[in-house]
Amino acid sequence: MNKLWYKKQAKLWNEALPIGNGRIGAMLWGAKKRETINFNDVTLWSGYPKDDNNPESLKYLEEVRKLVFAGKCDEAEEIVLNKMDGGYSESYMPLGYLSLGFSTAKTCGYVRELDIDNAVHTVSLGCEKRTAFASNPDDVVVYNVTSEKPISLSIEAKSKLRSESKVIDGKLCLLGNAPDYAAPSYLGKMRNAVRYDEHKGMAFCLSVKVVTDGEVVESEKKITVKKAKNIMLLCNTKTGFKAYDKMPETSREKVAKACIAQLDKVNTDYDKLLARHIKDYKKIFERQQFSICGDSTADTVSLLKTAKAGKPDPKLVELFYNFGKYLMIAGSRKGGQPLNLQGIWNARVRPPWSSNYTVNINTEMNYWPVTSSNMAECAEPLVNMVWELMQQGKKTAEINYGCKGACCNHNSDLWRKTSPVIGGPCFMYAPLCGAWLVNEVYGHYKNGGLDAYKEKITESVKLSAEFINDYLVEYNGEYVVAPSTSPENEFVCNGKTAAVDYASAFDMELARKGMLAYLDLLPEGEIAGELKEKLAKMRPLKKGKYGIVEWSEDKELHEPGHRHFSPLYGLYPSNTIKYYENEEQREWVRELYHFRKQNWEHYIGWSAAWAICLAGTLHEPDTAQEIIANMLTYSVFSNLFDTHPPFLFQIDGNFGFVAGVNSLLLYSENGKAELLPALPETWKNGEIKNMVTNGVQLSFKWENGAVTSVKADKPITVMNKNLAENCKLGENVTVE
Repeated sequence: MNKLWYKKQAKLWNEALPIGNGRIGAMLWGAKKRETINFNDVTLWSGYPKDDNNPESLKYLEEVRKLVFAGKCDEAEEIVLNKMDGGYSESYMPLGYLSLGFSTAKTCGYVRELDIDNAVHTVSLGCEKRTAFASNPDDVVVYNVTSEKPISLSIEAKSKLRSESKVIDGKLCLLGNAPDYAAPSYLGKMRNAVRYDEHKGMAFCLSVKVVTDGEVVESEKKITVKKAKNIMLLCNTKTGFKAYDKMPETSREKVAKACIAQLDKVNTDYDKLLARHIKDYKKIFERQQFSICGDSTADTVSLLKTAKAGKPDPKLVELFYNFGKYLMIAGSRKGGQPLNLQGIWNARVRPPWSSNYTVNINTEMNYWPVTSSNMAECAEPLVNMVWELMQQGKKTAEINYGCKGACCNHNSDLWRKTSPVIGGPCFMYAPLCGAWLVNEVYGHYKNGGLDAYKEKITESVKLSAEFINDYLVEYNGEYVVAPSTSPENEFVCNGKTAAVDYASAFDMELARKGMLAYLDLLPEGEIAGELKEKLAKMRPLKKGKYGIVEWSEDKELHEPGHRHFSPLYGLYPSNTIKYYENEEQREWVRELYHFRKQNWEHYIGWSAAWAICLAGTLHEPDTAQEIIANMLTYSVFSNLFDTHPPFLFQIDGNFGFVAGVNSLLLYSENGKAELLPALPETWKNGEIKNMVTNGVQLSFKWENGAVTSVKADKPITVMNKNLAENCKLGENVTVE
């Protein structure tokens, strides 16, 4: 099922429908009389390059290590909080919006839909049709109106940022500047939360060209079209961003000139624009396909109501999966920026968590399905950002921690911030988040499709491993990460809450994975010998009363049902703990997984998505089915955007869900594929085409829970599990 459709227009931003071409994002409300189109540009952020590294941090590092080794984690916490922080990240900005006033006398048969087979948004009003899409090959947003009777349309442009609108060379232009600084929304109301006083914020422009058979009337700040049956708006954006380490262009006039010049190059033949867009989109979207049901005539709201009644329809599962793929293609393309907390769609000047790159789970989760779902080209922005972070992170490694290589803490932005932010050590102090990002791109490289980026990925792996090598310390004959945290979780120490310890399961597995990645890509590298010695002496994971031990030892828990599954990183997504090979540790993971899940207080979209991925890897179909049902009940807006309490949009759950479904259908260990490791009971029949594992495109069908056919484009070994007696095997498939 590949269509979202509605009988009513959107009344809120999170009911509007998204389109995007990897650079420009737009949200369409589908209003009958006064349509709103919100615009974003992936390079429009507050601020400019800054150095938030903290030399004082290094002065206290050894003292903090001594304190955590002595069990005085509360004292270590105070030092980290007061002496080892940095500055806040910058925020992803809303560019502005078009307000379209239609003269349509009356409407009938209203339907708005997002066709994710073709990435086209449509509003049908009987004798009038409005179609919109964001073209990657032509780098433009197209909004086309056709009417059986002549209509009029007024076009205005506005922004929440400091801006002005004017008509230039026949185009309606919105010109403005981003703020010098926008404080995180979680700081609440405050004076000077959004500042323009330095005049260093980048300039931006939205330019609109009108192509019509009607009469065009220009005024100073508005364009009106009269007596038209055909109206096409070509919309382009441009910002003053130059590079992560360069000051942006602040001149509105210069940016507007470039924006208009680019728009003038766009072909004005609507049919050709649409054909090129669909061809480009389908090339990625149709490459891999997932199906567990036939088509449906139910509107999206009805499907969600069924889910909230406790009976999620497999059609909704399939639609939600395909919508996640759609968002990936719409939001992350070659030459763009990586998907942030809201993908590329944001309407607030102070968005939730600054709509930044939160790299202690969320940014990584955004890309979990990118290669397994055969969309490797969409990973390019992530690969580039990680490489840039490693360049920037050399300073943080040296200044904050006295280490070689490069690192990054838990928040980043367009300017590739790598130092800690201000705030609690449970999230602020996280120097191995850079290792997680590097491990992520390394994992995608190994899975297939990123050979063109081997040089950048190898350099990133090298710099990350060099930092790990220097940051590890020997304690009681074992190498440990110290100080160490477990993302956003805390324990009780001497009657206080604390987060700073040593050898958290999360950090130890991040380090282990990063070291193994180096030895794989650089077996004769300069530090290969040191890494082998340290790997042999790494402190092993331990079993405690809740399962795998999260910190250096069992601690008194502050929040038993914490939303992060960070201690389980070794199982998923790292795969340093293997289901069959590491049976004992796998069961430790299972125990903590269920303890965490049983004590959940809120249903958070991204946390539920991670839980689905873990259920698949743990081969637990019933658990997966339960979480999917609850996620679709509690964690999805009516436009299928993922939610985070209290009713905030956060896109990671959309992508994590796709990865979760993939984990239920395929598990890989040591190059061997297991099919249907955790198939939910309600998905008895289905098909997956061209899923990627270890560089192989694998396709298979199943009936009544058993695989009936398997084929692959390269040789692969499939485990002799869940295969029907008469399973048809392709010539590249071997069963073991």
